[in-house]
Amino acid sequence: MSREQLEDYRRRADEIKRQFFRDPNGVIFHDPHLRRGDDVFAFRGDTLKQQELNEAVNRLIQESDYVAFGVGIRKKLFENLSDGDDPDPYLPGSVYGLALHLLLERFLDFLADRQDRPLGAVTIEAQGPKEDAAHQLSVVETILDGTQWIPGRAFQQYVRPGVEFLPKLGSHPLELSDMFARDIFEWIRAECSVEPARWKSFGPQIHQRGDMGMGKFGLKIFPDSDIRDAIEAHRASLKK
Repeated sequence: MSREQLEDYRRRADEIKRQFFRDPNGVIFHDPHLRRGDDVFAFRGDTLKQQELNEAVNRLIQESDYVAFGVGIRKKLFENLSDGDDPDPYLPGSVYGLALHLLLERFLDFLADRQDRPLGAVTIEAQGPKEDAAHQLSVVETILDGTQWIPGRAFQQYVRPGVEFLPKLGSHPLELSDMFARDIFEWIRAECSVEPARWKSFGPQIHQRGDMGMGKFGLKIFPDSDIRDAIEAHRASLKK
């Protein structure tokens, strides 16, 4: 998102919260609580109001102006690969570090293809001092050293060297990231065979370019050799 798109999202989300909550301050769209009608979204068991809110959130996802990127790491399979006799020297050793590594590859493809040559910025939900430091290190290492497919100088040209860590407070696109990440988790848990609740809303927003191969599509699942047909079918269904 650009700064202008961020503010537009904030305005739209605030309007929904004012419509459904007596005191919208502090209300954060968070899945799966939102979909299940838990906590602040219970509305005293009013299922009609829960459904209306979810429909409004789906419209927010569909109508906001942004490009989506996501990475899902199949943790157990990845650990089997990294613990094997011949680990891939190009892959970071941690799950979160690998996710950021793969995410930045796809983000760079988007930035480099833009005519206005924007400088990308990375914002991550704050998790704690130690976790935030580890995530910042993963981003910096990718920008400095590059990946197997993209040299560091390309990241240095298009991505700011710092990371902004924000707590999840009020209306912010971190809410979109949270909901999309939940859908990705549910998708790969079902081995990409079942569509999560907001899958169709997020699908058209995912970055795609050209043949959508080799980093030109904004959603990456790893490892994927045993479920690649399902992933390719999903990708083909979104081709514009």
